[in-house]
Amino acid sequence: MSFRKRGEVLGGGPVPVRGPQGPIPNRQGSVPNRGPPVTPTSSISRRGPTVKQTPTTTPEVSILDSPAVRPSLITSQPTISTGSSDLDKILLHQGLPLGHSLLVEESGTTDFASVLLRTFVSQGIIHNRIAPNQLNSHVIVLGLSPLWSNDLPGLYKGSSKDQKKAKIAENESKVSVSNIAHGSNVARNDSKMKIAWRYGLNKKEDAKESESGGAYEHYNNQFDITQKLQPGPNPQDITYVALSNTVAGIINQLTSVIKTQLKSNPSKVIRLIIPGFLNPSIYPPSYAASTFVFPLVHSLRSLLRQFENNLVLIGSLPLDLYPRDTSLTAVLEILFDSVIHLQPFNQEMSQLIEKAYKNEPSKIQQGLVNIIKLPVLSERGLMMIHDGEFAFKNGRKKFEIEEWGIPVEDDSKEENETPEGGKTAKNIDF
Repeated sequence: MSFRKRGEVLGGGPVPVRGPQGPIPNRQGSVPNRGPPVTPTSSISRRGPTVKQTPTTTPEVSILDSPAVRPSLITSQPTISTGSSDLDKILLHQGLPLGHSLLVEESGTTDFASVLLRTFVSQGIIHNRIAPNQLNSHVIVLGLSPLWSNDLPGLYKGSSKDQKKAKIAENESKVSVSNIAHGSNVARNDSKMKIAWRYGLNKKEDAKESESGGAYEHYNNQFDITQKLQPGPNPQDITYVALSNTVAGIINQLTSVIKTQLKSNPSKVIRLIIPGFLNPSIYPPSYAASTFVFPLVHSLRSLLRQFENNLVLIGSLPLDLYPRDTSLTAVLEILFDSVIHLQPFNQEMSQLIEKAYKNEPSKIQQGLVNIIKLPVLSERGLMMIHDGEFAFKNGRKKFEIEEWGIPVEDDSKEENETPEGGKTAKNIDF
């Protein structure tokens, strides 16, 4: 056996030395269809040390920066106003958290639920008018025509006395001959204001101003249901989505509108409205089938979870057509995050209330507000059912919700007086 050195070649010739860059002649790569190895340019520096380029990062936009959003008082989740301060309070979050839904059930042939839905839409449109070139909100109405938004309530401008005072102050602020002639009255008013400040007569007005201002001064507005929103909504404020024959068609339309709106402003709040859900005058009979309505509501729920930082949903359901003891309504109450029930009074109770408050018509209430589910809290296992604890009244100016108490009719004066108008002779000592 013979041994040879590692550098020797049979035949006595020298071993060809391969340079640092030239490949071996007449030799292909070991892997077919594969070129020579590529050396990364970052490892070779011929003209000095390499400089690392850091990518420019844009500041993240938070949804809490929007004037239409504030954190929840309970869970600190981003929350928007429903347009009704009373409804915001009974939901316990000071509004409806983003990514959640509310179902407004209503008994009888009344249409009080539409007042809440229209107020919800008006609140979103007003948020778009805070800044001239900034759109903070968008509304999507499912299943109805643009005529539905003709009756949106306008902003509350105060009582008639407040409106007269505002007009007088506006006229006095204008420069005119009559205002200059009455310049002496200004000094008198200043002296009166100094006296009022000295004795603390204007503390109530200062307190009201401090409550209306603050960090969330544009979060909630008061609306007047007797006035129309002026100017009305435009296509940048509201979009109408027609009903489709398939669930996928409806969801695809909604998804495209939402994505289009979020491209312009990622922190925009999208309000989805479904008035009169499954009402036969709007929806065909096939929509009430369980094979259609359940996949539709499940898809809407997944859409809320997909856009949980921007989307909210409010719908109304007539209970006379779909009572609560049916399986369809029971499943809907499970799938919606929060449910309230508007229960108008019957004729006997309405007559009793009108008789008890005949001298105070502003206190007359129209029905009860029963809380069935509350957002987030009910899902966490808290029993948040409240039946017969709140009542609503659709007043002359706004929709109010307050604590409910059975009115007591005071007939003591009628019992203590004789038909002739004199006093009774009966002993009324206890």
